[in-house]
Amino acid sequence: MLSTRKTENCARAIIVGSGPSARDFEPSDNITVIAVNGAIDRLSRADYFFTLDPSSVNLKRMQNRRKGVKYCAAGLIEPIRGVKRYERIASRGDEPVDKNSPEWWLWRWSGVPGLSTKKTQIHTGNSAYGALGLAFHLGFTEVALVGVDATTEERIEGGLPNNLSHLPLLFASALHQINVVSCGHLTGIPQQSLEDWLNG
Repeated sequence: MLSTRKTENCARAIIVGSGPSARDFEPSDNITVIAVNGAIDRLSRADYFFTLDPSSVNLKRMQNRRKGVKYCAAGLIEPIRGVKRYERIASRGDEPVDKNSPEWWLWRWSGVPGLSTKKTQIHTGNSAYGALGLAFHLGFTEVALVGVDATTEERIEGGLPNNLSHLPLLFASALHQINVVSCGHLTGIPQQSLEDWLNG
């Protein structure tokens, strides 16, 4: 049974990606942490690992799990023992004309705005956004993003990200379902310092 850590009137979690704002992040023991992809390699602790990307490196992470971390993934073709699987939901409409726009990249990555209300499904578009879908399914109502920056800067574990200009559109599309704030550089959603969010 997957569980959440609850505060007074809400369940709170931090989603940690690999963007630059996660470089000095150190999780406290009293908040649930969902690590996305390679962020799990840099964190001293996490409660969950999530990916929408069954790449060879993420498959290796799921096959060599860290003790105390619950592993979840959407889009896995073959089951991996100890990993909770979700169906990855993708969708494409008409291709936008402007091939440099966030809307085009949303189309390119087959992103699905809004969070799935079906407990077995996660909407695609990006693994950090998929982690928000996981948080929603787990019952979290307040989520902070660290290292989800949608920049072109190198990931904290190394390597450059794909084009992430569509992320503000995706995360903003979920605001009517879940309270999510950026404690990094992501635009399109409310901004707050991590300290203020933790003390709020």
